[in-house]
Amino acid sequence: MPVTTDVWIGVHEERGSLLALLETLTAAEWNTQSLCSEWRVRDVVGHMVSETTMSIPKLVAGTVRSGCRINKFIATDARRKGGLTDSELVDAFRTAVPTRTHLPGLSSMSMLEDIVIHSLDIRRPLLRHRTVPESRMVLVASDLSSSRFFVGHKLFADLRVRATDADWSAGEGNEVSGPIEGLVLAMSGRLAGLGELQGDGMTSVYQRAENL
Repeated sequence: MPVTTDVWIGVHEERGSLLALLETLTAAEWNTQSLCSEWRVRDVVGHMVSETTMSIPKLVAGTVRSGCRINKFIATDARRKGGLTDSELVDAFRTAVPTRTHLPGLSSMSMLEDIVIHSLDIRRPLLRHRTVPESRMVLVASDLSSSRFFVGHKLFADLRVRATDADWSAGEGNEVSGPIEGLVLAMSGRLAGLGELQGDGMTSVYQRAENL
């Protein structure tokens, strides 16, 4: 089923909420380690800014310079952008908030996943909780559960995954359950989310996580 433009409303609202948080951060908070092992909070913000301005020529050239390793280029580019001053990062993210740009092959749904997941990367270490509307979390969880780009299909293969605080489930088999936020974190490769999950399927999940 095609994603409607209404998804962009969610993208922009989530970006706006994150912008309001970024405007309050102290210097120490900007330099706090995020849930992304290679990035501080400022680097995550730099990455999100880059995503709205990245072009195919820039991506290809950067990847070649990084030894044809796209993930290395993305990580390096995020840290480069993260080197802007705090106020420059806020201004750059403010400019990015209303955009609808993304690389070919991605979509508004990709950008909703991106802002929801990266907001958690920032908010969790800073203990700045936000409850994302259930309908948005359900969209993100559904897409992550079937995506081959993220690790959820490996962690939860042949298992039933069920949110305990939202109307969402996927798969069949032994059950893994927990808050939808924890499930989204785990499916996106943030294994800190596993500590919030339970069920008969968790033995398999932990075994699989060791091999990621």
